[in-house]
Amino acid sequence: MTVLGLPPSEIDALAMDDYWFWCEAAEREVLRRSERQQQLLDAF
Repeated sequence: MTVLGLPPSEIDALAMDDYWFWCEAAEREVLRRSERQQQLLDAF
């Protein structure tokens, strides 16, 4: 979840529901960045 800029101390303090919410948000962000990088590579 460091992708989203959450420091480990904040991650440790999350309730489980919040933890899974941020895990899903981080996964979406990784996919978004990956797709963007692929678009940039395809443009070359």
